[in-house]
This record gives sequence, C-alpha cells and structure tokens, in this order.
Amino acid sequence: MTVPERAPLGAALAMLIGVVSLTGELSPALMAAVVGLLSLLLGMAWPDLLELPSPGGTRAVVAGTGILAALVTVVTPERFIPLTGVVMVCAAGVLASFLHQMLRSERRDLTHSLTGTVAGVFVAGISACWVLAQSGALAGGTTGVVTALAAGMAATLLLNTLPLPSLPRFGLAAVVGAALAAVLLSTLVGVSPLLGGLVGAITMIGGGCAHLLVGSSLVSRESVPSLAVATVPVATIGVAAHLAVLLL
Repeated sequence: MTVPERAPLGAALAMLIGVVSLTGELSPALMAAVVGLLSLLLGMAWPDLLELPSPGGTRAVVAGTGILAALVTVVTPERFIPLTGVVMVCAAGVLASFLHQMLRSERRDLTHSLTGTVAGVFVAGISACWVLAQSGALAGGTTGVVTALAAGMAATLLLNTLPLPSLPRFGLAAVVGAALAAVLLSTLVGVSPLLGGLVGAITMIGGGCAHLLVGSSLVSRESVPSLAVATVPVATIGVAAHLAVLLL
C-alpha cells in the first residue's frame, strides 16, 4: 500500500484543532469554524474519491451537512441538547441525499451515488463532535483532553508518511501517537498513564484505520481525492474525543 500524500495536511488540520482547543472562551466558535473548513474540504473531495456520478450535488449535500452540524452545536436552542441537533442534521443530510438522486436528470449508478453520498454525510456530520468535545471540556475544565488527542492524531498522521511497509508503519504511528496522547493527558488533565495510553491507543488506531481505508482507493493520490485522505481521519476521531471528554 502506498503512503497517502495528504497525510501532512491531515496532521496540520489536527494540530489546528489542538491549537484552537487552547483559545479559551472563543474555542467552541473557532472549533466550529475549523469543522466547517474540514467539511468544505471533505465535500469537495468525496465524490472524486468514490468516483460518484453527479458530483456537484454530492459536494453540496456533504459539505452542507458538516457546516450545518457545526453551526448547530454553537447555536442549539435550549429545548434540545447539541448532540441531538447533530443527529437531526445527519438525518436531514440523508433526506437531502435522496432528494439529490430524485432530482438527477440521468440516474445511472443510482445505488452507488446514494450510498456514497450518505456515507459522506455521516463523516461530515460527526466531525461536529469536535465542537461538542471542546464545549464539554471547556465547561468541565478538561480542555487538555482535546489538545492531547489532536496532538496524538497529528503525530500518527505524520508518521504514516514514513517509507515503511504498511503494517510496521501503522503500528509505529499508532504507538507513538498513543504515547504522545497519554503523556499530554497525564500532564494536562492528570489522567493516569495507563488510562491515557488506553484512550490514546483506541483513538489513534481508529484514526489510523480510517486513514489507511480512504488512502487505499485507486484515485487517492490524485490532487482532489487526496483531500479526503487528509480530512476523513481528523473528522472521524471527533467522536472519540467527545466520548473521552464525557468519560474523563
């Protein structure tokens, strides 16, 4: 398996999330802006990565879902919790995916287009969990959790550029990323090294697997599809960050 060329961009996006997590009261709004950027990149690249027909509609649905989900997390009405808002946006994205297919003038590869668009909707939608994680960490005084996991993910993605066979490269990247996350969790939040290592390992293995999965596409090294290789791992581990904030 070749090394995805956009791994440094993914590492830069993860580091940007880590920096934003240190900005205090403004961090949820800034995190929402970063998630919006991730969603734009993902929406632009997703139909090319999966070679979907009617790419324009897919781009609009995927990017729109991620941006709306990020917006909902910072302006959610008091009658429902932000996570409920994200779920509702994802559901709306699935509906928009069906509407997109109905409005196509030429409905070739309908199943491929629909399932691919829905998959992109959920990847973009769950990226808003970074905002939920940051808001929860800010309220609980544990913003170091978001910082640690983002830094560990950046290290994992950078090490995935090493010219090594895929299995040793994956193992080295996951171990170093998990170790960095554990050290930062222990230093910034006071989490025990064992627990920090476990949280870091689960997160880095998940992010690394997502990176290798999207990077295995035949077109992943082309300029536009490779943007998805950078954004998907960062977007998906927002869920792990949110869970870690809730549990720690």
